[in-house]
Amino acid sequence: MRSKLFKAVAIVALLGITFLIARHEQLIALNDPHFDTTQFRVEPALKAKSAFFESQIVPQPKYLPAAHSSSFTVMGNGDLLAFWFAGTKEGNPDVKIWHSRYHNGKWDMASSLVDPHMIAKANHRYVIKVGNPVIYRAKNGTLHLFVVSVSIGGWSGSTLNHLKSTDNGLTWSEPARIIISPFFNISTLVRTSAVTLKDGGFYLPVYHELMRKYPELLRFNADGEFVEQIRITNKNYMLQPSIVPLNENEAWAYFRNSSLKDETRIMYASFTSDGGKHWTKPAATNLTNPDSSLVAENLGDGRLIMVYNQDSRGHLILGISRDGIHWQPIYALENHEGDEFSYPSIQVDDDFIDIMYTNNRKNIKHVRFNRAWLNEVINNAQH
Repeated sequence: MRSKLFKAVAIVALLGITFLIARHEQLIALNDPHFDTTQFRVEPALKAKSAFFESQIVPQPKYLPAAHSSSFTVMGNGDLLAFWFAGTKEGNPDVKIWHSRYHNGKWDMASSLVDPHMIAKANHRYVIKVGNPVIYRAKNGTLHLFVVSVSIGGWSGSTLNHLKSTDNGLTWSEPARIIISPFFNISTLVRTSAVTLKDGGFYLPVYHELMRKYPELLRFNADGEFVEQIRITNKNYMLQPSIVPLNENEAWAYFRNSSLKDETRIMYASFTSDGGKHWTKPAATNLTNPDSSLVAENLGDGRLIMVYNQDSRGHLILGISRDGIHWQPIYALENHEGDEFSYPSIQVDDDFIDIMYTNNRKNIKHVRFNRAWLNEVINNAQH
């Protein structure tokens, strides 16, 4: 009996060493990371347009009573491609990953793409639920879809799955389980958008909930292969990091604060000056966070924009900052105490800023406005 146990331990150890050696060789071949900020350049002519603002609900089948956690990306032709999970209730076995495309000002009727059975079949393991999809379009045009799945227990026991499309989302690869560790490969979740690196790779912000709650970055190379994980901070209760590059080397990371209810939930931020390899100790911003997801983005003109919940999930706010720490609320996208407007996603594409978020857990709402509208709102807030 002891002999069999010793052999099993030896095999596991050997596999772990082999995994670490292969990962080390991948890291040696990588260049130092630098953020790609070319998408933040603003054309001067865009500032002359008249103010524009619109909102609409993304259509989904009427038999879906619940929807949550949307993520979207801007396609090469300017279309938007969005994903979220929907079903009878979060965590139920009937929940699937749904998607829709925005073209010529309208959203298509949503259709399902990923379900628990699909992931279970591809990875040869039991899966009870799926959630939190994140879509990212790489520099080479490849679409990367990340989906959280759970085989046992709650979200803290989750694993991360990766699908790819090279034909603008017409067809997708089978879900592949991302192997982050050779040993305890559980409790990795996604929520916020990936950020592009100059070498064609990208960082995927992730977080862990098992035992302790903390944020990390997963680095992928230009081929979409996972090669490195970077801890952003060990500070407990920091979840769902939103990464905002400022230039090739500098970026902010903002966190959802899931601390205990009797504590002051300050919104914290960390800073990097070496392309994301190392991060400062989290510093307090002037905002609080009611244990809810937030997103921030670089407007490319010296200002940062954030979408966040204030006081509760009934108040979804737009904020502006120039230094990354001090934020000014400028506009309430939603203001209905007792309702829920949460889990925002944001994309800045030249003149347009697009935001999507959960609308009362029933469906997904899309808001689009241009810089002229934003500047008017900022001016009104300052007077």
